[in-house]
Amino acid sequence: MAKKKFKLGFKVELDSPVAIFFSAACIVIFLLDYFILKGKISQALTCSPTTSAGTLPFEASNPLSYLRIIFYTFGFENPATLVISLIFIMLLGPATEAQYGSVIVGIMMGVSAIFSGVLNACFCPSPLRGASSIIFMLIFLNSFMSFTKKKIPLSFIFVIVLFVAKEIIEKWGSENGEILKILICIAGGLCGSLLAFLTSPKARAEKKYNKAANEIDSQSPRFLEKKFGRKKEKSKAQNDDEDDSTVIGTLKF
Repeated sequence: MAKKKFKLGFKVELDSPVAIFFSAACIVIFLLDYFILKGKISQALTCSPTTSAGTLPFEASNPLSYLRIIFYTFGFENPATLVISLIFIMLLGPATEAQYGSVIVGIMMGVSAIFSGVLNACFCPSPLRGASSIIFMLIFLNSFMSFTKKKIPLSFIFVIVLFVAKEIIEKWGSENGEILKILICIAGGLCGSLLAFLTSPKARAEKKYNKAANEIDSQSPRFLEKKFGRKKEKSKAQNDDEDDSTVIGTLKF
């Protein structure tokens, strides 16, 4: 008797390539820096430049200063911060990429990181580390999908408040300028999200397609048949009720 082969009825799908690639890169860099290189990567690359009076001043003649403006998003201070940040990214990333497209989301992640890095180099004396600006961008993008006229989702307010509270708790009692760094990350996330919302061809194409499909469908014979067919069925049912009442009314006992 031949044995039946057991097959799983599902397959793994790459639903969010940008979020997955970014998260995997963060994990690899953190493991190398934390366990093997003992902080050498963070000292050289994964901290954003600061003002001239800061701990890591921006130097126009140093190529590393330009790389730090974007690569600071791959650096994390401890495993807890890494895990919490990647949870936010993996929860928010798939829905955002499905709505706006992976290419647009990847570009806007870079825009958010660069904008926050430049602001930090101009105004803040302590360096940025981590993907807070990218997480703020993903939160804003997800919220844009839920916005309606004169309505703001309460969940959006809760997520923003909770994430800002997390940032304040983590940085409470540390270096000066931590609140300024949080505001810089919010500004970077807002800049990236607005630009993605305005330039997303996928979202605009989907909106135009739905509008055109509705117009075509409203003029199609199928739609008219469906619309008037319901009226005929309703009118027939009413006539049947009237006929029944007439017949019953003529019965004599």
